[in-house]
Amino acid sequence: MIIDFHAHLDRDPVTKVYDVDGLLRDMEENHIDMRVVSTFYGASMSAANDKITELVRQYPDKIIGCAVINPKLDDAVEEAARVAKMPEIRMIEFNSLEHGYRPEKFAYNIDPILEICREHGLIVKVFTGQGFYTMPEQWVFYSHRFPEVTFVIEHMGGTDYTYGTVELLKEEGIGTLMLETSYESEVPALNKVFRNLPDDLFLYGSNYPANFTKLSIMKFDSLGLSEELKEKMFYKNAAKLLKLDVPEVKDGNE
Repeated sequence: MIIDFHAHLDRDPVTKVYDVDGLLRDMEENHIDMRVVSTFYGASMSAANDKITELVRQYPDKIIGCAVINPKLDDAVEEAARVAKMPEIRMIEFNSLEHGYRPEKFAYNIDPILEICREHGLIVKVFTGQGFYTMPEQWVFYSHRFPEVTFVIEHMGGTDYTYGTVELLKEEGIGTLMLETSYESEVPALNKVFRNLPDDLFLYGSNYPANFTKLSIMKFDSLGLSEELKEKMFYKNAAKLLKLDVPEVKDGNE
């Protein structure tokens, strides 16, 4: 079984048609059973998130909904409160590179958004790895303020911060921080990550459609990872986090 914790719904820039067929076809071709999906495309932040809720309703056994929140916008807190009430949305995503902000400068909006996530049990995904807007430490700052919220560090902090992210998580402990595996492909960095951090930390992600799903799976083949670690990374950790009723992890038991 594979649960993909990080994928996006693409849209044609001219026709404005979402590529749902491409998303589902990629899942079938790469044996992805379930996929966490968000989108950055729409007439507004709420319109984009509404497309994800619609997608989940159409494919409840395949798609797990993730809303994107831009804390720079005036209605960010209002939008977070709105999507938090939707059963189709299981998490929210911050992308400080896509939206162009330094996370530490927007606490006036991020703090109340995270409080909403705490109240509703929503997971928080954060983009990391490309420049000074995307340092993992900028979000660890918030994880200290909201210890009940699980933060998923996308791309393992790579490519710019993977090595430092390993040391950071060794200091922090597993706690409420987890690592999503997409994009990082440097073998020495991957070896350091898996050698130094506990198995329960990892969540497989493809970063579809920006990256090839097949390659995001194949990159683990040459690392000599144990079957137990791969099972946890590919689906068990995600199933536990999302409280999914799937074999091997029903009721949180392996």
